[in-house]
Amino acid sequence: MSSPRLGVVRESMLTNPLHIKAPLGQSRSRGLSVPGPDFTFGTSSSSLKDGGVAEVLSSWKVPSRPEGSVLRLDFVSLNRDAVRSGLVTSKEISQYRAQRGGASTQSPAPRRSEGGASRRPAPVPDMTYGVRNRPSSPLSDLLSHQYGRSWLDEQLSRNQNSITHQVKPGGAAETRTSLLRRSQALPVTHSPVQLSQFTQVSPALDTFRDPAARGWAFRLSGGTGHLAERQRTDQTEPRTGEPLSTNKE
Repeated sequence: MSSPRLGVVRESMLTNPLHIKAPLGQSRSRGLSVPGPDFTFGTSSSSLKDGGVAEVLSSWKVPSRPEGSVLRLDFVSLNRDAVRSGLVTSKEISQYRAQRGGASTQSPAPRRSEGGASRRPAPVPDMTYGVRNRPSSPLSDLLSHQYGRSWLDEQLSRNQNSITHQVKPGGAAETRTSLLRRSQALPVTHSPVQLSQFTQVSPALDTFRDPAARGWAFRLSGGTGHLAERQRTDQTEPRTGEPLSTNKE
């Protein structure tokens, strides 16, 4: 028992999947009709025209060659001949071309076909393809082993040249740092600038009572060199005032 339908039931409803409804309790069936016994599945081979070898040889597709090509004037040779004749202006060259006519012509350059290489001109009949054979070796040189001796002499001379020109391994290459390290300049000592009018001026303040106190202070500080220099200065410079006596009464 199928589900109720509205309207007239047509034959297209049995083949159209959108119109087919599933029976009660069953799966929906597909309404694809099977062709008749005269139907042939696949592609028709009527367009292939498979006639065998005879058809292949008779229908060989070869690009058609142009029967006749229009020749063009060889302007290079015309202009060269005109210049050699002393004609340089455009009017003279035009008259020269009109007098010469189409005698100097050349075939047009082969054009590159679509999807293929350009057609090359036919080869010269006398041309031989390949590499020419080397000349035969003299039989006397082969029997006397002249080639072996020459090869041996060449190897010996090459070895001698390599020995003479062999670079001896040495130290590292000199750099700017190594050169500066070997040629270090001595440090330049700059003495402080001292004016001549202040060289003989005595100190403005002297806190030591006498030279003995000064020497005792320098001995405690370890300045022996300064002490000797100071003693020499005291001997040369006059001092004012009397030294205090260190003797205890």
